Amino acid sequence: MTTSLNFFKQYHSTVIKALGEDAKKVNAKVGSIFADNWADNAGNFKDNSEFARSFEDYLKNQLEFAKHVKVNCDEKNYTLEIKGCAICHGNEILRKGGMATACPIVQAAKYAAVKKIGRNVITKGVDKPGIVGECVMKFELE
Repeated sequence: MTTSLNFFKQYHSTVIKALGEDAKKVNAKVGSIFADNWADNAGNFKDNSEFARSFEDYLKNQLEFAKHVKVNCDEKNYTLEIKGCAICHGNEILRKGGMATACPIVQAAKYAAVKKIGRNVITKGVDKPGIVGECVMKFELE
């Protein structure tokens, strides 16, 4: 069986539309559940780079939502570099329809760091440097 990007983008945009005003809350909950699924089995980390490697492995090899994922985390800066993301294609449908987009990966990244590193996480932005499906999520650890 082949996974269909077309199905996924249609599904994502349709679910967000169907949720209406609840979309933001549900999107955050989905992200926290993704993070919990990883965190419950991830163990403890001796440093932030070990955390980054483990979370990256989960995003790439368990969620498989993108063709390329790179997670970097030092004592202050925390980033996710993503290419070939299926979620972004669904968000593009929403954007073209004048609706707000929803990415559970942003919330998953924040919650994962809070839960496993024990630090507050501030979203510094999401850059879209290339084609649909590419982004760099930027966070700061407090």
